[in-house]
Amino acid sequence: MNLAVVLVLFLLPWAVALVKVHHHHLDSGAVGLAATFSLGLPALWLAVAGYLDGRRPEHAAKLTIGQVADQLAIAVGAQWEAEARVRRLNDPYPLPVSWAAADASLAGSWESLVKLASSGAGWPKPPSAGTWASALDDLAGAGGELADVLARVPTGRLVVLGEPGSGKTMLMIRLVLDLLARRTGGEPVPFLASIAAWNPAEQDLRNWLGAQLLLDHPALATPAPAGRTEPDQAASLLESRLILPILDGLDEIPEEIRGPAISRINDALRAGEHVVVTCRTQQYRDAVRPPGGIGATLRGFAAVELQRLDAAAVRNYLLEDASGPTAEARWNPVLAALGTEIPAGQALRTPLMVGLARVVYSPRPGELSGTGPEPRELLELPDRAAVEARLLDAFIPAAYRHDRDSRWNARDAEGWLVVLSRHLQQTIGSPDLAWWQLPRAVPGFMLAAGIVLGVALGTVGWLAGWVLGGFGIGRGTVSRIATGTLLAAASVAVGVAAVKLRESPGPVRGIRWQLPSPGDLLVWLAIIAFCGGFGFLDFSGILPGSGPKSSLVAGLVDGSILGAVFGILLWGFQQRGSPLDLSSALSPRGALAGDRNTGIALGAMAGAGVAVVITALAEVAKEGAPGIEYGIAAGVLFGIAGSFAVARWPSYGMARIWLALHHRLPWSLSDFLADAHRRGVLRQAGAVYQFRHLELQHRLASRPEM
Repeated sequence: MNLAVVLVLFLLPWAVALVKVHHHHLDSGAVGLAATFSLGLPALWLAVAGYLDGRRPEHAAKLTIGQVADQLAIAVGAQWEAEARVRRLNDPYPLPVSWAAADASLAGSWESLVKLASSGAGWPKPPSAGTWASALDDLAGAGGELADVLARVPTGRLVVLGEPGSGKTMLMIRLVLDLLARRTGGEPVPFLASIAAWNPAEQDLRNWLGAQLLLDHPALATPAPAGRTEPDQAASLLESRLILPILDGLDEIPEEIRGPAISRINDALRAGEHVVVTCRTQQYRDAVRPPGGIGATLRGFAAVELQRLDAAAVRNYLLEDASGPTAEARWNPVLAALGTEIPAGQALRTPLMVGLARVVYSPRPGELSGTGPEPRELLELPDRAAVEARLLDAFIPAAYRHDRDSRWNARDAEGWLVVLSRHLQQTIGSPDLAWWQLPRAVPGFMLAAGIVLGVALGTVGWLAGWVLGGFGIGRGTVSRIATGTLLAAASVAVGVAAVKLRESPGPVRGIRWQLPSPGDLLVWLAIIAFCGGFGFLDFSGILPGSGPKSSLVAGLVDGSILGAVFGILLWGFQQRGSPLDLSSALSPRGALAGDRNTGIALGAMAGAGVAVVITALAEVAKEGAPGIEYGIAAGVLFGIAGSFAVARWPSYGMARIWLALHHRLPWSLSDFLADAHRRGVLRQAGAVYQFRHLELQHRLASRPEM
């Protein structure tokens, strides 16, 4: 329907112009007006139609909130099943991680949990007798039992503690998959998120969770179902308690705000809401029981602590993973050290180190046995720290070895991964490797990019001003220089503003109309003021009998029309909601593609609108004098600046080129990251990547750039 209306509105002005040709003649003014209306009317229709469509109750009533949760569960399951395959979680089988009750001082008493769940204000009616555990010690378990353990906690709130590399994140992935496997329609959906990306000093936990849901599943930006007051489906899911947050990595929040983060988690939780939090044991202890200070405890939470792997379980796992007697024999010297005080035996008691060891020392399909490093070299190292360092250092070369089809060798890949890890460690302060934050890896990038863009656009503006000077303010060289300089200065300002204005937290993902924000209104008014001022200079001396008053009026008309078109086409839209398939999660490449397509589309729309309006006005006002150069220059200027202002892709592209020219990152960065994910070097969490483990990120970041 919209397409048909757009075509009619586009062709209607030209039909009127053809009638004018048939009866009289077609002058340049008619051409300009026809072009202006043929672009403006469809744009106005799409803006209004998009706005009204988002406001119609029936648009949001297609799915109930329970059905939205069911579709989200499909997407979450597919997302983490794919990640489990990459991480070889079930190859040959999951490592048997076990846990026991944590130190009683790190959690509330069992009696307080029971009282809160059974008599707390607003809490649901307690289940039948025997459903809950009778004491904290009854929560001990192993393997896939964590979903059952969570159900036996009276409050449904659990803290999972463990030392570095003890398998917390992989256990959470398994928990998500196990909860989804037993979930029935309309029940809460487990949502795993890295809490390190949350800044509790600036953002409420519920708002942050909503933003994470929209980032990973942008289709949740669809308006809430009929009868609900929330702005979108993500907020409705949270308000309906249909999201079970699994917050991974509380220890990755900076120490100085970890205590306040715990308090804000307590404040955000409502009666009956379930949640799981993971943290390193020592960091949680320091936050809960700080020496000489006042701690903050997660209220209503039970706490369990992951145990070191059993030596027999590690032995059986490595032998099962080995391919044949020859490969098994390579492991025998190390297997004999398991469970002893030998450094190698002590190191191979955590899932992280066992996982690294199998990658480094187990031959892959197609590799000749004996061609790679031998496991027995671990027995020659002096202490556990040296063994762990050896495994971390050998992991990247092992991940890239013997791959004839690879575009990248291990040395180059390791150097680029060092750059990325240092970027996360020193600049971002988060484990989330988001492509839209790459410009921050370039010192002073935002200002420099704005200046480069402004100078480039200013050159176009100056050349156009030189041509137009003869038709504008006057006829001589001075007028050409003045007009060109004015356009150049304005172009530099627009370039800097376009890059600086959009330091947004994430990529754009589509087009949906909304009223502009106060900040956008200020930019809009600035555009009108600039265009009005230039119009005053441009029209003075052109309009018959024009004086300051008529020139000012003409300039304000020029600026207002241009500002209105630019505002409707650029800042009158809200970038959200694509892809619309709720049953699929967004990937980093999908986020990049959506941002790029949206930026190009809106930039082209803004540039075309500005070019047509300026050309038409110049043609009409100048009574046939050429105005096409002015229109093209203005269209290019605002089109490119508009793309920078709306999307993150142009800034990312400039930063990527700069880093590639300086040999700090590969040219095909997106392909490199996807390949690193396929090799298990990176893991994917929705629209961002993370290093396989924080310890690997820390180890790489400690090295100088190669």
